[in-house]
Amino acid sequence: MSKRYLLGIDCGTYETKATLCDPEGRVLTIASAKYELRVPQKDYAEHDPIEDWWEALKDVVGQVLSKSKVRADEIAGICVSTIMAAITPVDAHGNPLRNAILYGIDRRSQPQADKLNSLIGEQKMREISGTMCTVESFGPKILWIRENEPEIFEKTKCFTIAAGFINHKLTGRFCVDRYSATSAQPMIDVNTMTWSKELTPYVCREDQLPEILWTTDIIGEVTKEAALETGLHAGTPVLCGTTDGGSDAISVGIVEPGDCMINYGSTLFMSYLGQLSSQQALWAGEYVLPGIRCMTAGMATAGSLTRWLRDQFAKELLRDEEAGLMDAYTALFQEIEPIPAGADGLIVLPYFMGERMPIQDAHAKGVIFGLNLYHTRGHVLKASLEGIAYGLDQILDILREKGHSIHQITAVGGGTKSQPWMQTMSDVCGVRHVVPQVTIGASYGDALLAGLGTGLIKQPSDIKAMINQRYTTEPNPKNHEIYAPLKQYFAQIYQRNKDIMHAL
Repeated sequence: MSKRYLLGIDCGTYETKATLCDPEGRVLTIASAKYELRVPQKDYAEHDPIEDWWEALKDVVGQVLSKSKVRADEIAGICVSTIMAAITPVDAHGNPLRNAILYGIDRRSQPQADKLNSLIGEQKMREISGTMCTVESFGPKILWIRENEPEIFEKTKCFTIAAGFINHKLTGRFCVDRYSATSAQPMIDVNTMTWSKELTPYVCREDQLPEILWTTDIIGEVTKEAALETGLHAGTPVLCGTTDGGSDAISVGIVEPGDCMINYGSTLFMSYLGQLSSQQALWAGEYVLPGIRCMTAGMATAGSLTRWLRDQFAKELLRDEEAGLMDAYTALFQEIEPIPAGADGLIVLPYFMGERMPIQDAHAKGVIFGLNLYHTRGHVLKASLEGIAYGLDQILDILREKGHSIHQITAVGGGTKSQPWMQTMSDVCGVRHVVPQVTIGASYGDALLAGLGTGLIKQPSDIKAMINQRYTTEPNPKNHEIYAPLKQYFAQIYQRNKDIMHAL
C-alpha cells in the first residue's frame, strides 16, 4: 500500500495533540494527551521532557494508529512542533539533564536578559541578533543554567528546544529550524541565520547549539529504537519541524504576505507575514516557508486566564460537567452574554504571568480594577476577555503605525470555540475575525508541513485552497466606540502602577 498519510504532532503547554490527514487536507483522526504545567516556585514554569513530552507523544501516536486503522508504514512523513523556547539541556545521548525551562511564562532569567543586554549593548544586539534579549529568548535561559547549575552546563552536549529534543529521540539528530532560531538571542545572527561567533560566547559554546535548518527539511528517519517505543514505522521521514506559532499559521492557510493569524490558546500568539524593521516591541524574522518574512508577537495569558477563572471561581460548573451536564466553559461564557461592552466599569489587566508584548514586563501583575458589589464573576470574565483584547490592539497599533493595515484576522485555538470571545476581540480591535472550519491548530499545520516536506503537497498555495470558513465576527461600530477610551484607561492603569507591581 502506498505511503499517503501525514502525521503532525504538537506538544503544547498542557497537552500534546496529533493529527493524521491525507495530502488533500482531509483529517482522518485526532488525538490528545494531557499533562500539567510544573511550577516548582514563583516565576518558574517547567516540563519534564520524558514524562510529559515523550510519554504524551507515545500516547497520541498509539491513539491515532488505533482510531484511524492506518498502518504505521502508510505514514509518508512526520512533523513535530512544540512550545517556543523550552530550553532543554541534554547529554550526548539526548538524555535531559534537568526539566525544560519554558518560554516567557518562566521568568527566572530576567536578570540574565538584563545582564546580556547591558554587556552587549542595544546597537550591537539589534544589528546582529535583531532585537533585545527577554525572558522569551534562548540565551538568558541558558545563561541562567550556566550561572546557577554549572555542573549541568558543563555536562550539556546540546541546548535543545522541545522540538529538537523530540526530533533527536526520533532520529538521533540535533537541529532547530530557522523560524524558531529567530528567538535565539543573543547567539543568533539574523543576517546570516547562523550562530554568531561574536555573541554566542556570552552564553555558551557554539558546539553546544544545534544545527540550523529549514522547517520542511527532512532531518532523518525514525530509528529502530524510536519505532519500538512509539509504534511508528522505522524509516519514516521526519521533518525539522518548528514551534507552534508557525504550524498554527500554516494550519489555516497563512502563506502569503499580508496574511495575519492569531492563536487564542493558553497564551496568545500573533503571526503577520510582512517586513518590518527590527524593534523591541515585536519579533521579526524568518517564517516557516522560505522567502517569507514574519512579524510575531505574544501575550503571556489568554486561555490560561479563562482556565484560572473557571478553576478558581466556577467549581460547581466543573462538578456539573463531571456529572454529564453542560461543559463548564460553555456555561461560564453564557454568563457574559447580557453584560454590556466595558463590563460596567470593570477593567482587567491580564498580566497574571507578567506580559510579553507589547510591554515586555516580566514583573507586571494582573489587576482587576473597578470592582463593586454589583459585579459578578461574569463581569470578571467579560473584563478579562476585554483586557486580552486591549493588549492585542496595542500590538496591532505597532503594525498600523508602520503602515500595515490589518483588515482581517484568521483565528485559531481553543478560544475560537467561544463566539462571544471572538466578538469581543473584533469589537475592541475593529477587525473582522474569521474562524476556519478546521481549527485543530498546530498539529494540523504540522501534518500539512509534512506534506510539503515530502512533496505530497506541491506548493503552499495548495494549503490555502483547502481552508473553509466556519464563522465570522464583524466589529460592532457602537461597541468599538465604547472601547476606545477604555483602552486608554487600560494603558494608564499599567503605567501608573508598574512601579508598585515591580516592588511586590
